[in-house]
Amino acid sequence: MTRDRMLRFWRGPWRRNPWLRLPVIGFAPLLLLYLCQLITLQGAPEAAAWMDSHVQAVFFTYCFLFLLQQLLLLLTRRFFAAAAILTLPLLLFSIANHLKEVLNGAPILASDLAMTGQAGQIAGFLRPGMELGTATWQGIGLALLLLVLAFLFSKGEPSPRWNRLPRRLGCLALTLSLLGNLLWMPGSRALLSGPEGESQGERNQRLGLLSGMYSALCESAMEAPDAYTENNLNRILLQLEAAQEPADPQAQQPNIILILSESFFDITTLPGITFAEDPIPNFHALQQEAAGGTFLSSAYAGGTGNVEMELFTGVPSAFPGASESLTTLSDRTAYSRLPSLVKALEGQGYETAMVHSYNDSLYNRASNLPAIGFDQLVYDEDFTVEPRYAGGYLSDDTLADQLLTLFGEKGDAPLFLYGLTMENHQPYYDGKFSSPSGIDYTCPSLTGADLGALDSLIHGLHDADAMLGKLVDALEDCGEPVLLVFLGDHLPGLSLGTSDSIYSKLGYSSSPNTEDWDTQELFRMHQTSYVVWNNYGAELEAPDLVSVSGMGTQILDWAGLWKPLWFTWVDQAGEDMLLYRERLFVDGAGTAYAAPPEESAETVSIYRSLVYDILYGEHYIAEELTCYTPERE
Repeated sequence: MTRDRMLRFWRGPWRRNPWLRLPVIGFAPLLLLYLCQLITLQGAPEAAAWMDSHVQAVFFTYCFLFLLQQLLLLLTRRFFAAAAILTLPLLLFSIANHLKEVLNGAPILASDLAMTGQAGQIAGFLRPGMELGTATWQGIGLALLLLVLAFLFSKGEPSPRWNRLPRRLGCLALTLSLLGNLLWMPGSRALLSGPEGESQGERNQRLGLLSGMYSALCESAMEAPDAYTENNLNRILLQLEAAQEPADPQAQQPNIILILSESFFDITTLPGITFAEDPIPNFHALQQEAAGGTFLSSAYAGGTGNVEMELFTGVPSAFPGASESLTTLSDRTAYSRLPSLVKALEGQGYETAMVHSYNDSLYNRASNLPAIGFDQLVYDEDFTVEPRYAGGYLSDDTLADQLLTLFGEKGDAPLFLYGLTMENHQPYYDGKFSSPSGIDYTCPSLTGADLGALDSLIHGLHDADAMLGKLVDALEDCGEPVLLVFLGDHLPGLSLGTSDSIYSKLGYSSSPNTEDWDTQELFRMHQTSYVVWNNYGAELEAPDLVSVSGMGTQILDWAGLWKPLWFTWVDQAGEDMLLYRERLFVDGAGTAYAAPPEESAETVSIYRSLVYDILYGEHYIAEELTCYTPERE
């Protein structure tokens, strides 16, 4: 074929033939839905089977994508432009969701979308050489095919004449009307609404990735509980005031240092690893000499910002709606109203400071932490000590030096010093550190790069333990009373690819996918370790199990300090409820359930009403609950 004939063919009328072009336009949304499911489920047969067995969800999503495509087509007047605007974001979202499932064993949540602007930094947490998976590349290929077809059948229209403007506006109005009716008609609302407590993974399985996310976004921040009335709240207030203990004017006010150690836990409890020497000797020694136990976190593999906010506020992570988290509340003014351990200490004369060996870009810390009471925030670029790096991050040893420097510069007032580490953050891989851990151990189940990933974890834990020892040695004879609380924020995500993790290879978990875990496995995989120490001879009682929402009031107990009414309530609630998060409820006795049992229903109802009143409601008793000025005896 000559060049002229090729050009004539390329410019030929077939590209504008409606019998060819319209089927491609109609088929494009279905192909886009399929490729999203292909990447999500990581298999062509699985994606096809899901679409065959979820006809209603497929029809809803197809109609939504088709109408959205038509809107873009009317606005851009180019099929290729409309297809590209629709395809590329959804392709990237599907890949990001797949990568999060591989790394953390859970899909993207609606609240995670608030961190889209930090996608570049979050990508740095990916394991080097991590494979996307065959099905992901197939999805990328289908996206390219779709864009090629859209380009071939993309035809511009002549410049609109005035007599065509009403028709175009009418089409836009009709399409918008159809889209609105689709999203809000009773049948759609019934389809999108799932059972109470439904997880994002369960939504995605029921509705598909795209409609599952839309369903989560439709959920409001937090609806008013049925028991939310002014009379009920005033009755609760009177009960709390009667139970509240007055402040002791003779009570010692120790300096308090809280260390939230990234992914720290007692690795010697994992099966299949035999240690010839203790990888965390300082931690174990303090557990024997001082006190410690199990820390029940609200997160697994990630979400440190939400853990710290629940610790400081005592607000369970299950209460905000699916589209929010404790770090992404839609009402930004709510952070100034949140109950706060930091403000409770500030109200008793404490200076407050936070030190983090990373930047302030994640979890809205730059605005959230000052709102809950921190006077001073120190991030990596603010460090005044010599920076030393390990595993790609500022080392825990450097953080210890910065904490001790701030402690040495404190004034006469007692100090609350919060340290947040970074060295042991994921990813874990062979060669993460410049040298091996140096710990003597054997692990027959792992070889090669997988064993190297385990060694990088051991290296990070050993360095965290060394930091703990350094702080204790420096503070033991510092001349001022110090209470030190050291805990792991959550278990690390130890992914080895799409089908394995270190946990599953060692037999500690049944699957790398958290959606496969039953209640007891979820309970186990949300446990880390904590230790509490002091240098002034106080005999501290450490519960075997302390939850994240109860740690704040526990710290006030250890320090012998007065509790505001809010933390008086958290104390009482802890008798019936230790932890409440998606798919996991732990009662006061440490028994795990998938949802709150009937005997805990009243506590949950009151808890929810109090949180609603503080954050969203009429603030009937919010001011009294969060009064941080103690009444002396």
